[in-house]
Order: sequence, then C-alpha cells, then structure tokens
Amino acid sequence: MILRITIENLFSFKNETEISFVAGKSDRHNEQVCRAEKRDDISVLKAGIIYGANASGKSNIIKAVAIIQKIALGSVPKKDIEPFKLAEQNNKPSKVEIEFKAGPQYFAYGAEFNNKGIAEEWLYEINSRTDKEIFSRKTSISGNEFTFGTIEGNDEDRQLAKFIGQSTPISDSFLSEYIKRNGKGLNCINIAYNWMKENLKIIFPDSRYSGISMRIEQDKEFAVATKSLLEYFNTGIIDIRRTKISKESLDLPKELVDDLMANSEPNKNFLISSPTTIYFFETNDNGTTTIYKQNAIHKNDNGNDIPFDMNEESDGSLRLLDFIPMLIDLRLNESVYLIDEIDRSMHPMLSQKILEYYFNMLSSDRDNQLIFSTHESNLLNLELIRADEVWFVEKDREGVSHLYSLAEFKPREDIRKGYLQGRYGAIPFFASIKNLKW
Repeated sequence: MILRITIENLFSFKNETEISFVAGKSDRHNEQVCRAEKRDDISVLKAGIIYGANASGKSNIIKAVAIIQKIALGSVPKKDIEPFKLAEQNNKPSKVEIEFKAGPQYFAYGAEFNNKGIAEEWLYEINSRTDKEIFSRKTSISGNEFTFGTIEGNDEDRQLAKFIGQSTPISDSFLSEYIKRNGKGLNCINIAYNWMKENLKIIFPDSRYSGISMRIEQDKEFAVATKSLLEYFNTGIIDIRRTKISKESLDLPKELVDDLMANSEPNKNFLISSPTTIYFFETNDNGTTTIYKQNAIHKNDNGNDIPFDMNEESDGSLRLLDFIPMLIDLRLNESVYLIDEIDRSMHPMLSQKILEYYFNMLSSDRDNQLIFSTHESNLLNLELIRADEVWFVEKDREGVSHLYSLAEFKPREDIRKGYLQGRYGAIPFFASIKNLKW
C-alpha cells in the first residue's frame, strides 16, 4: 500500500511536492482504512481519488510512480523523463520517492535521476517514529559511493553486497542489480523489489488486458467471477470467448500473416493485439497452427449466444473489460492499483459502481489499495468516500502543479456542489468568449 509519493522537478512538478494516503483521525468509513495495530505502525487509506482540471498534473502523479517502479525493477527509462521545463535554468536531477507498506513492514524507496542515469538512490525501512537505512547510493564520475545499514550473514555475503554496489552501472538501480546477481544479507531489498514487481500495478488510458478470453478458459474461478461482473455492470456482454477463424479472415497484412505462419514453432503460442482486436496463434506439436479471435458474447431474442467483434463494442465496454481482471485481483489478492482517468469513455455511473464494488469487497485481512485520477464529480459524496481520500491538483500561473487535500477544508456540506462551484479549486477556468479575436 502506498503511504506517500514525493515528486520534484518532474513533469509539471517543480518544487518538492507530496501526496499522502496516510489516514487521518476520522472514523468515517473505517473499513476503508488499514488501521495501525502496533505503536509504530501507520494507518493507510485503501483508496485515493485525484481531481483536477485538464493538464493540471493528475496524470503526472501516476506517471511519476511508473518511473520509480521502472527504476526499481531495472534501469532509468530515459525516454520518459521530462524535468520541469518552465524554469529558466534547470540542471537539477528529477526526484521521486515512494513510501509503501509491504506485509507488516514499511519502506521508503527513492531516486534522483536525469537522462544520464541515477544520481542518488536509497531504501529505508520506516515506521511512525524512526527510519532505518538499508542502503544509500550516490554516483559520480569516479563511481558509486554506498553506505549500508546492517548486512546480515557472513563476511562473504557482506563483500558480495558491496561488490554489487560498486559495479552497478549508473543507468541501473542497485535494487535490481542486487536481485539479478543473487545478493544476500539485505532481505529488505527482496521484499521491496517483490512489492514493486508483484503488488504495484498501473493502468493508463491506453493499457489493455489482452488475454482475458484465454484466462477464462484456463481459470474456472476467474471465469465465474468475470461472468458475474459482466452481469453486475449490465453491458449486454455475457461472456468473452475465443472463436476459431481461418487465416483468410484475419484483418492483418497478408505479408505479416505469411511471416507469422512460416516462423511458427511446435508448441509455441503467441497473440497479436490492437486496441480493439486480439488474435491468438496456437501451434501444436505437429506444427499445425490454429488461429482464434477474441469475441464478446451476447444473447439474441431466442437465447442463443451471438459473438460480436470487439470493435463492435463501445469504448466504455472495452475500458470496463480492462478493469474486470483488476477487480478480481483486488478481491483475491493483495494488490495496489493506480488508474489514470478511470472515467475515460465510461458512463458516470460505471465509475461509481466500480468504486462501490471495490469498497463492498474490502477485507481487513488484505492490504488492498485503489488510487485513481478522475473528473467524475458524482464520486464526491461523503456517504461513499472519506475526505482524506480526495486530493486536488491545480496549476499556478507559472505552470507549476500543487497538491492539496479535501480534508484541509473540513467539509460538511454537499462537496460535489462545492467542487463544481469552485470552492476547492482544481477546476478549469475559461477566458471570456467576448475576448476571442476572430
């Protein structure tokens, strides 16, 4: 679970800016909080909702988390780095730090970086009162400078950890190099790395869950859950299936199909996907390739199953199909999801139904969290959410994004109405139409 995200000199964030999902003292919707059980524990919200006008910086928060995740799991994604551009001189590195809960432990992992690589990197084990260093790294022309906390194990383990640190390239994280080279003695690194890899999941507007029909075939529990959710959201789709098709009916360039078929290998399967069409190529041990197409299944007036091409479905239905695996995952496992523009292409009621479903299935036994950006004002309802779950993003005249919490206003009134009236900011303002020059 994410406690805090700190961003500096990245995208529209100029100065160090923080968004926190640490729960306040309110006892409203207590089931939406992972409550501290021990003195040093930290209470964490199970949901976070980010509002702001277009181009205010909402998406940049989620993009920043995606960058620190990529750094943790490998190397600096240089093509994704955009330091704040509106400063006259900006030679500073960008910075992202994420504080998170993994099992019973809390960590702070962060890095300062530019398009040349990592300038600084650190991992601390934290709690409500203290920070304990796992490692800190600074890079220079002469190499890496490291300080370590306690390295468990024997002298050989300690020497290996230090060797990995000294030989980690400037473009790569020590976190990933330690895992790649089977480092020992710093078990907190394994926990932090696995959380970044297995628990933290990000859905952007163009993200697609391609293999839902295949998973339905292979996982009965997933199939039952998917059909149940399709019925709950009432899109008219009753199932997602693969249907066998001929090579000639493929909506792909003939040269590509011929190349794919010529290079197919026994017992090798692969898929090709576009925003609306997904094809599966399966080759058996005799070298025979069978082609399938993913279809949405509807019922006709006689109760018969009728397959529809995915491009015949609305953008909202396709977007919902990307969220169904997420909702199943959140119900069965411990996961953290960040969604950019949850309401994109969907009816306002669908966003509300997704949030209601998520809140309804929360369990004190699972550390789940759902954080998303949205424009959907219907979610601003204190009967559904907590005030400390809501954050606003607003740009100033210099183009700098600033963050503030709804909880700062101590709202008691209709917060949706107050938001639309501009009481909390973070809404678009327009010039007078009379000033148009044409």
